[in-house]
Amino acid sequence: MKDALIQFWRTRMPRERFALAGGAALLALFLLFAYGWLPMQREVAQLRQTLPQLRDQARQLQQNAQEVARLKIQPAVTRQAGSLGQVVEQRAIAGGLRDRIESITPQGAGKVRVVLPRVVFDEWLGWLNELQTGHGVRVESARIEATDDAGRVRVDVLLAGGD
Repeated sequence: MKDALIQFWRTRMPRERFALAGGAALLALFLLFAYGWLPMQREVAQLRQTLPQLRDQARQLQQNAQEVARLKIQPAVTRQAGSLGQVVEQRAIAGGLRDRIESITPQGAGKVRVVLPRVVFDEWLGWLNELQTGHGVRVESARIEATDDAGRVRVDVLLAGGD
């Protein structure tokens, strides 16, 4: 085949050789453009589109890493002596919510159910936050229902001691 191509080339006139070489060069440029340059430009456009999203994700990861580092250096949660029910009751008394609690019922190892029939939602959240951050208590389940009074809710929550 190589010999046939060489023979074909040698039998062409210089003008034909020039036209064939020019056509081959144009074909090579077209193929380079179609299979090299255009796909590369599509990739660049796609990368320009995804770069801001990736930067946002990197920023969020850095913030999360800072939060993890901040949480690692916080002192360990201090627990009060006694059962979870006693801790919940003590914090309710200290927070001024004891008179709003209908019942504090033990639910097995390290769990209590607390029912508040009418409590201001923000007060309940503050009390719960203090239990979580100061005593390692976590919410296992909660049922919160609006009452007829604005800002007041009925709360039935199952709390568990932090492990």
